[in-house]
Amino acid sequence: MGATPNIRLKGMSQMRYNFLWDPEIRHFAYEPKNQKEVDDIFRTQGRIYRTMYFSVYLDEPKAEAEAEVKTSAGAKSRPASKPKTKAKSQPVAEAVSSE
Repeated sequence: MGATPNIRLKGMSQMRYNFLWDPEIRHFAYEPKNQKEVDDIFRTQGRIYRTMYFSVYLDEPKAEAEAEVKTSAGAKSRPASKPKTKAKSQPVAEAVSSE
């Protein structure tokens, strides 16, 4: 096996970011620790590194089983509430025809 490919970038704030190869998404990826890092990385694109641009990869939400509310042994279970109905739409004025 070889070394894990990576790209080391220096942001506008001179902070270094280590983008590692992610085989799952097949791109170099960096997971920022806070919003300040995100702002610094995107401020860097096109300025320090003219040919390098960044995009955001958002994980798809993992399919979780429906959350079951478990009650303790002595608690009563409440019936499910009725789903809320849509608010009535506003009436629309009829088209006026000139004859």
